[in-house]
Amino acid sequence: MSADAGQGGGPQRLDAIETVFQVALVTLQRTLRGGRLVLIAALLLLPGVLAYAVGRDGSDREQERMLYHTLVFYHFGIALPATALVLATAFPWHESEEGTLTYWFTAPVQRWAVHLGRTIAALVVGEAALTLSVVALALPLNPSGAVDVLGPARTALTATLLAFPAYLGIFTLLATITRRGMIGGLGLILVENSLAMFAGGNLGRLTMLVYVRSLLHPAASRAGRLILEQKTGVTEPAAASTAILVFASVAIVTLAAALVLVQVIEYRGKHAQPT
Repeated sequence: MSADAGQGGGPQRLDAIETVFQVALVTLQRTLRGGRLVLIAALLLLPGVLAYAVGRDGSDREQERMLYHTLVFYHFGIALPATALVLATAFPWHESEEGTLTYWFTAPVQRWAVHLGRTIAALVVGEAALTLSVVALALPLNPSGAVDVLGPARTALTATLLAFPAYLGIFTLLATITRRGMIGGLGLILVENSLAMFAGGNLGRLTMLVYVRSLLHPAASRAGRLILEQKTGVTEPAAASTAILVFASVAIVTLAAALVLVQVIEYRGKHAQPT
């Protein structure tokens, strides 16, 4: 896409709304045919494969334990933040260093609009992929009527969709600051899981993982609550309103900071032209 030439013969600046929309479309196209989608699929389809095996041969107890262990430890602790990390770290460093970040579509555009468009695309892809992951985990399980699978799965999906924008905001901010966002993000995931597992108390509540797991607590069965309480230390789950407020606050603050920083940070590299 190109902008019409201005009266002086130069390209006109695209308005912010059009920039965000066009960048989101381009990013969606790139993501859906890129290697990052393969990595996300590998992360998110693993629980479905395991659920199929357990659902075919496992007892009711085995299926119930598999559901809660997978949601509490793998899905919430690894797949959810890792999906956000993979999508957020697709920051256009090569475009930044070559001085083309602000000249997409042959017209000057604002960096924050480009960044917001990329984030919206990541949000759409991530929410869709995580939804399919939870569905793929729950559907193959086929316990008797005494064990509820769909109820906890719906609650887990709601918690996932609420928490994902917050994780995406954190890793987007990290990727905006440093090209080593992937390494830093992996470190944050490790630290968060460690704090949520071993610290507990007020220190554990500094992690979003505690709030994601807290949303699952009311819908969990007796076996599920034992897993949450004995294995993760969530003996006093946070209220749903508190968890939602935490997710919303983190998402808004981190994304706003990323949009401000992308405007003011000078991305200099070996291809950058001197000012």
